[in-house]
Amino acid sequence: MAFEKFIAKRGKFTPQVTINKAGGMGLSSGMHHRYKLDNYEGVELYFDQEAQKIALKLVEKQGDGMFKLKKRPNEKGAYLSARSFFEAYSIDPKKYAGRYAPEEVEDPNFGKLFAIKIVAKA
Repeated sequence: MAFEKFIAKRGKFTPQVTINKAGGMGLSSGMHHRYKLDNYEGVELYFDQEAQKIALKLVEKQGDGMFKLKKRPNEKGAYLSARSFFEAYSIDPKKYAGRYAPEEVEDPNFGKLFAIKIVAKA
């Protein structure tokens, strides 16, 4: 048997994506743990206007259109500045700021994506 001792009591393991009012996006420590964010350099962003969904793709190497992923120490999450993305699609981050649970999606064109349905906050 290959048991592994769980030592992260009180750790956060729920994957979440946060949109902040300034146009940044945060990936929770739960995303960091589950998807090994230290293995990735950045994120590509996609938008489905009709469904009002933003999708994130983790990328291992720097490339065109990639947003640099800034990782917090000790697997405490990561963040990126996505202001240009929000401006390009006329998405007001103040209106959609909040936490979202990402849905893992396998897209035939783009591969593994993490999609969130954005909802205007009252």
